[in-house]
Amino acid sequence: MSITWGSINEHTGERRFLLDETLGIEGCKRLSPWMREIAVQASLEMPYRRAARFLSAMTLGTIDLRNMTLWQEVQEAGKELAKEAEEKKALLFEYGVIPEGKLKASSLNIEADEVYVKGRNGKRHAIKIGIGYEAKRETGKDRRELIERRVVSGIRGSDSFWEELVAELCEYWKLWEVDELYLGGDGARWIKEGCDYFPKAVYRLDPYHLRRTLLEGLGHDEEGLSGVLEALKEEDLEKLNQALLGAERRAKGAKKKRIAAVRKYLNNNWEGICHSKAGARLGAIEGQVFHHVARRMKRHGAGWSEKGADHLARLLAKKANGELSKVLKAKWETKPDVIKRLVGEKKPFINADVLTGAKDHGEWLRVTMPVLYGSAQSAPWVKYVMRFLVEELPRIA
Repeated sequence: MSITWGSINEHTGERRFLLDETLGIEGCKRLSPWMREIAVQASLEMPYRRAARFLSAMTLGTIDLRNMTLWQEVQEAGKELAKEAEEKKALLFEYGVIPEGKLKASSLNIEADEVYVKGRNGKRHAIKIGIGYEAKRETGKDRRELIERRVVSGIRGSDSFWEELVAELCEYWKLWEVDELYLGGDGARWIKEGCDYFPKAVYRLDPYHLRRTLLEGLGHDEEGLSGVLEALKEEDLEKLNQALLGAERRAKGAKKKRIAAVRKYLNNNWEGICHSKAGARLGAIEGQVFHHVARRMKRHGAGWSEKGADHLARLLAKKANGELSKVLKAKWETKPDVIKRLVGEKKPFINADVLTGAKDHGEWLRVTMPVLYGSAQSAPWVKYVMRFLVEELPRIA
């Protein structure tokens, strides 16, 4: 049995593959847009090698891909997202085109952090992640969700990252109408620099990092910890330093150095600590880092290239925003109108009598296709026709 896949224009000699064009299959590609979307989604949930095995098992071996094929699909999609982010950033910061924004909010919370992933040749890459949300909502006992959460992630320098985050949030909120804007972080200098990009922002120290710092430095000294907590409650910087100096005098060796580091950390972030009582409590970023980046990129022992990690992190952010399927469909377009028109046309169903005594399968196959939908789809002969097609036709995704 032979099938003519392409056609040649007799006048120009141009070769066209109309079915491929309708389905959105690009030249030299083995996957349809739908399968490429599934391949990328699987790659965001598990390592590339495991995703390849998963797709093969789920399709009974019909889709048999190498892990590098999945890696290439992820890189291609992530590269487009990086390009799109650069264009948005340029429109806002170079050409002064301010997006209109979709939502109005009286208060907005922004948090940022970075997570290090293993690179190649002993290197490490810092993936920055920023989130914006309006508030927290109780969903159960000790469970909360972020209202209108937006996630941005990638490997960028401080200035480039903040510009990208501003451009993203400007598309979603009318930032110029926000009355209260809080910026939270762990005290890192690059996070504090975010206040330069959000003029209304009030910096607040992440309570998780404050608590961790106190326990690591003063967990062994009950008297010192009690004095520091009392000073923090009263927002008394002088009393805080007195309590820390007393704890430092009582300690020796490595403990003494840790307490000195705590004193330096608290003094550098004193303003953020005092502002932490204003508005609702922040501290959502650690969970967001784990769920959206670290869970996929830190737990499988992989070593990442800088671009590879950046592209995957961008796709993970789109997934967190619920936009992954939308951006992938926009990249790999089919022609749904043509497909619907062809599928919607009423064709005469093939009659079971056609199969009686049929010697040339190709002859009746060229006339019409077996019934997949309709009143005859449950007829006993259909499974035999489909079995023949699966065995004889080339495997194409």
